[in-house]
Amino acid sequence: MDNSTCPVCGSPLKLKYKLRFNVYECGNCGLLHSDAQFEHSFQSDLESTTRDVGLKNLRLKNFKVIISELQKAKTGELHGLEIGSGNGWWLETCKANSIDCTGIEPEHIYEEYHKKSGFNIVYGFYPDMSPKRQGGYDFIIFNDVFEHIPDINSLVESLKQDLADDGVLIINIPMSTGFFYRMAKLLHAVGWNSSLTRMWQFNFHSPHMNYFNEQNLKMLLDKHGFDCAEVFKLDSLDFSTVKERILSDRGMNKFRGTFIAGALSLMRPVIQHSEPDIKTFFFKKK
Repeated sequence: MDNSTCPVCGSPLKLKYKLRFNVYECGNCGLLHSDAQFEHSFQSDLESTTRDVGLKNLRLKNFKVIISELQKAKTGELHGLEIGSGNGWWLETCKANSIDCTGIEPEHIYEEYHKKSGFNIVYGFYPDMSPKRQGGYDFIIFNDVFEHIPDINSLVESLKQDLADDGVLIINIPMSTGFFYRMAKLLHAVGWNSSLTRMWQFNFHSPHMNYFNEQNLKMLLDKHGFDCAEVFKLDSLDFSTVKERILSDRGMNKFRGTFIAGALSLMRPVIQHSEPDIKTFFFKKK
């Protein structure tokens, strides 16, 4: 991976943070780019069962919002592709809304649940294992996955080929301008690195390769022939299960995790009125 130039605008990258992996910043478009590597053994500090408890209600709620917006943007029968299906919650939401969606997923940890639920999932990495559809897909979606993929320019070109001419590319993604990323930067400035390491998921087997803001994500897609049709924010926390989400990191001390969860609950009004941590983008071919 080239860490000397920005994959969005081609400007020089400068070292920003030295964490478990290095983080570089583009002085032109503001992209944050890491030299992290995907751990193909799938072994890390991530505890999947606890993470699922901490995330499920939030994800299902957010997916209903995306489905509603998708059905406004595209009427009629829909055929989609989800890249990085994980536990299958997006596919579950599609099934409940009579939307046909195929998933691609590199891990087999949820395979038994996928089969039991009747989901159509191909195991492997996109675009190598991409199931083709005549005329292309009505939508292709990334749910907190786009930021984990290293070669984003090749990725977007593949998406362009697999998406129907009038299809919608949906990118649901955390923002570098959001409340939690900005807080992690402040904590790093006073010597507490663990929060920023967690934001980049450097202690998990699938770390973030990039952190985008709204402008540089649009710039990347524009470069490859996409217009942004819509942007909307999503909730980033389910406060009823925030402790479980924090403790999904096996490296997190239980007492410390409980303390952080309590502090976040007290800060709820501030968090809810701050710059959103998660945004969803609808892109269409020009």
